[in-house]
Order: sequence, then C-alpha cells, then structure tokens
Amino acid sequence: MAAGRLAPPGTEFGPCESTCEHIDCNTTRTMAESPCHFCQKPIGYDKRFYMEPDKTLVHAICFEDAVAEVDGS
Repeated sequence: MAAGRLAPPGTEFGPCESTCEHIDCNTTRTMAESPCHFCQKPIGYDKRFYMEPDKTLVHAICFEDAVAEVDGS
C-alpha cells in the first residue's frame, strides 16, 4: 500500500489558498483537518498518510509504529 500526501493550499496540486466552493478543494481541506486514528492530531498537508478500509485516515508514521509494536520490532 502506498502512502498519500495532500498538497498544501496554494501549491500546484493543492487547494486554493482562500476559501472557495471547489469540491476538490473542500475535500482536500476536510481530509487535512481530519484526525489521525492513532494520535488524534490533524492529518495535515505534505505528510504521508494511509486511508484505512473504512475511509479513516492515519499518519503513515503512526500506522507504521503500530505495526512495528505488534510485530515486536
């Protein structure tokens, strides 16, 4: 599974810098504001994340640390 990243506002692939009505911009902002399943901090922009099967977002580092704990690494 590959981790994704959300481009920051105002960048080439990011949402508009200011509030707008674009569906993609609003979806990206909502994703960036959603809390990580593990640490409860916002997913944010330009940070690696995974989407779980139930569509919950998790920081890649939080997920990878949890897997390492289970594996005993």
